[in-house]
Amino acid sequence: MIPVIYEDLCVICKKDVSSEEISEAKCSIKKVPFSSAMQIVEEFELENLFRKVLGEPRELQKFWIKRFLRNESFTIVAPTGIGKTAFGLIASLFSALKGKKSYIIVPTTLLVGQCVNELRNFCSKIGKSVGINEEGDVTVAFYHEKIDKKEKEKFEETLSNGSFDIMVTTAAFLSKRFEKIKNIFFDFIFVDDVDAILKASKNVERVLYLLGFRKVDGQWTGEPRGILIVSTATTSKGKATALFRKLLDFDVGSSFFTVRNIDDFYLNLEDTEKIKEILRRMGNGCIIYARNSEEAEKYYEALKDEFRIGLVLAGRKKDYDLFYEGKIDHLIGTSYYYGLLVRGLDLPQKIRYVIFIGAPVLRFRYEALTPKLIKTLALSLQEDESIRKNLPLILNLEKYPEKLEEIKKLISEVLQRRKIEDFVVRENEIIFPDIKTYIQGSGRSSRLTVNGLTKGASFLMEKDEEILNAFVKRAKYYDVVFKSFEEVDFESLKKEIDETRIPRHRAVDVIRPALLIVESPTKARIISRFFGRPSIKVLNNLIVYEVASQNYVLSITACLGHVVDLVTDRGFHGVQVNGNFTPIYTTIKRCKRCNYQFTNKQDTCPMCGHDDIDDSAGRIYSLRNIAYQTGFVIIGTDPDAEGEKIAWDLKNILSGLAEVKRAEFHEVTPSAIIRALSNLRDVNEDLVKAQILRRVEDRWIGFVLSQLLWKRFGDYNLSAGRVQTPVLGWIIQRAEEFKRKKKVAYAPQLGLTFEELEGEQKQLRVEISLIEERQEKRLPLPPYTTDEMLRDANRIMHLSSNAAMKLAQDLFESGLITYHRTDSTHVSDVGLRIAKEFLGEDFVGRHWSTAEGAHECIRPTRPWDRFTLQRMIYEGVVPVEGLTAEHFALYDMIFRRYMASQCREFEVKIKKYLLKFLDREKIIERIVDAKGRALELYRSVVIDKELPEGVFDVELEYRIIPSAYPYTQADVIKLMKERAIGRPSTYATIIDKLFRRKYVIERKRLLFPTIVGRKVFEFLEKNYGNFVSEERTRLLLKMMDDVERRAANYEDMIRDVYEEIKRIG
Repeated sequence: MIPVIYEDLCVICKKDVSSEEISEAKCSIKKVPFSSAMQIVEEFELENLFRKVLGEPRELQKFWIKRFLRNESFTIVAPTGIGKTAFGLIASLFSALKGKKSYIIVPTTLLVGQCVNELRNFCSKIGKSVGINEEGDVTVAFYHEKIDKKEKEKFEETLSNGSFDIMVTTAAFLSKRFEKIKNIFFDFIFVDDVDAILKASKNVERVLYLLGFRKVDGQWTGEPRGILIVSTATTSKGKATALFRKLLDFDVGSSFFTVRNIDDFYLNLEDTEKIKEILRRMGNGCIIYARNSEEAEKYYEALKDEFRIGLVLAGRKKDYDLFYEGKIDHLIGTSYYYGLLVRGLDLPQKIRYVIFIGAPVLRFRYEALTPKLIKTLALSLQEDESIRKNLPLILNLEKYPEKLEEIKKLISEVLQRRKIEDFVVRENEIIFPDIKTYIQGSGRSSRLTVNGLTKGASFLMEKDEEILNAFVKRAKYYDVVFKSFEEVDFESLKKEIDETRIPRHRAVDVIRPALLIVESPTKARIISRFFGRPSIKVLNNLIVYEVASQNYVLSITACLGHVVDLVTDRGFHGVQVNGNFTPIYTTIKRCKRCNYQFTNKQDTCPMCGHDDIDDSAGRIYSLRNIAYQTGFVIIGTDPDAEGEKIAWDLKNILSGLAEVKRAEFHEVTPSAIIRALSNLRDVNEDLVKAQILRRVEDRWIGFVLSQLLWKRFGDYNLSAGRVQTPVLGWIIQRAEEFKRKKKVAYAPQLGLTFEELEGEQKQLRVEISLIEERQEKRLPLPPYTTDEMLRDANRIMHLSSNAAMKLAQDLFESGLITYHRTDSTHVSDVGLRIAKEFLGEDFVGRHWSTAEGAHECIRPTRPWDRFTLQRMIYEGVVPVEGLTAEHFALYDMIFRRYMASQCREFEVKIKKYLLKFLDREKIIERIVDAKGRALELYRSVVIDKELPEGVFDVELEYRIIPSAYPYTQADVIKLMKERAIGRPSTYATIIDKLFRRKYVIERKRLLFPTIVGRKVFEFLEKNYGNFVSEERTRLLLKMMDDVERRAANYEDMIRDVYEEIKRIG
């Protein structure tokens, strides 16, 4: 392991923790394992109780046990059959044995009876007598509407004297008989089906009341006396559930997980015989969705004689029970979004596949178009000039109701002349594919269970080809890809479907809890929504999203970048030197007022004196707690050396509390995240060594040179760095060249400049002849690397490199582009598929680089141009928030460059001219025409005017111009790349440092050195020229890269740097 010390971060003794202790996961001072800091005795007691009454608890149940024993209220996020109810009952029994009161709330009378029987069974296994509505070692009070009079009286008596330990009722009891229990405080309330509570918002308030909260003058006050654990919801949440977040720090999520494993097939027909064929070949367990009740009844009549099929419609649900009991094999109903068959059916073992007779669609007449629908249509038609001109008005149509009819008419006219691929326009009607209903309905065949994600199949039958094509197109936006019915391999498909439904041994935990740590809150929120509607937990200001994926119940949160940095007051500028080199890290403090970042132990900001300080120690504490609870940590920080260093620090800090793995993804998309979670790896210490070396070298040279500058100039705002110094030198050198002027002659008639002329002649005779004309095919430019993107952002959008990187970071974290710190032009197979879908016949496909590394170019993650992206965000297809016009402009630039790179070669027309003037000759070659899709997307060549042929007497104008112009930020980035002294992660940072230190200023996008900048460079160049030279910097950076590739020794390199620094320090 790399030698390291983390100051005051031992989880046991709160003092330093070393790499040796981390390796052993044990405190060397108190001689106890790190995990003992988190363990409490009750964990062993409750787990042992579990083993006695039920068996070994699953990993998820152990996760809930740890949270329960820490008095944490939360939502249980888990698939079907994992043992949520069993956990609630055993937790209530454990509370009873500790003299505490529990309340179990279930949705039905049947479940009340089952819970009571389970509690009776559990008590018998531990030798405790159970009193059912009467006293016993464990007293259980239960009530439902069907109990007899005598049992009811016993319940009333037990309730009145408060002698019970556990109460079990339906949610209806809470609503109707709350007055009887409102003065009882419960230590633990378990809601087995939170939907039953959410149906009546008053029930939420009643539950809070039983936990000890009180409502005074409309405001809730008090602290919870107990904890609340609820299951996830299937219905939409009401406003009352916001109280859970406000008072108990958690939010109810959804039990509808969007992760799916379904083969989707389409048929361009609607035929009863084809339905029968599918039913015969696929076997039992089909849900058939018809467009409406009439069609459902028609197909039911056509199928019922050959198949055991039931009909489920509003008011007719008895066949649902028969299906559940196995007395019928199939069900048919309607594809209504809120219908029982679409949303309320969760029978993963029985439902194997679905058939849609007719694609689910939403139909709207023009006169019924709402402002929201009009906006959707307008965003689909942005390429039309008349729509684009009226877009500001359309997007704010609610403010101008008098314009509604006029805009409707405009939309109608544009729709008649423009074809949109993902919805259908008919006479006085617009038909939208209803993909959400399709996903919900087809999802009945693929459910997350205790055995993992079941596989399903879906057959979409639609006779209207235009609707079918629009449906298939729009489904791709949701990552649903259809195949033709002719591609079905029934035997293979059935085998795969059935294999996922084979029960596994209980000891095998297919689904386990895991903490997923990413760098930004945006990324955490986006990833959580890939798998469903997450529940939310707040721990010490750390927001944690909980959602179930294919193999994990994920707790997703953000570490906000680095959590530690080198100390400033120990060792040699933060590194302990005693034979070897050991960096010493401590938590990072940030002033919330001025945003200044520091590591010193102090309560106020050293810059502004404010005491509102955010210390990463708080995040570390929360991360350690969740890590211990889950037992498994996945670190998904950025896929570069910087991200690897953050992952390494987190792994060390969480050592001994959980198993830690690394997930690497280069785009924030569902498929990329799922791939990463399926291919976890260890932290790459070679990358970490290189990053530590870079940081240590930066710290050492920065401190040593900065102290020399402070001493020389008396200004503590000055600093120096090995890379920024030669870059400053380039800017100064070019500014000097800018001062030197030269005279040139310009012929406005021809648009030509003559630098070769002497004297002040006012006219010039020029003979122009065309000597060659040719057509050439040219490759488009490759997709962006970081330096090229920054150059174009500066050149085209006039953005600073720092601003462009911030925008690109937002686009990456929002899942819209691949990772933006890269020097690779490589395009993956996924990237090729995206380009092919957008370009169609213009696609040729190029990988550009043959390097098979993980790094890829900067490209879009979807085949969506700017207009489509804006529409998808508005429609809620992608959960992105807060993008500005600049974000969309940068995305558009990246999209166009990438798509152009995948186009066919474009053609250019070149003309070569011979110019004769005085006694001289000059050859000029220029591109006079160019055409091709690649050029339409990204103009990579300059087209000049053709020159006239003949002899011309032209007037001359003389101009004084600089011998060279100052660099732009784009020029500096190009130089850093060419001269190999910059990296994708440092281009913007280096330039930003020059600005922040006031060494350079920018005028009309040109960079000029300041007086301070000149003095600092002159001092460093004169006294430490060899140390900060371009050649030495380039060599050192190469050696650091060698460490990353294992081509150089980390210890030797750091020693070389140390000896070099000591010579000048």
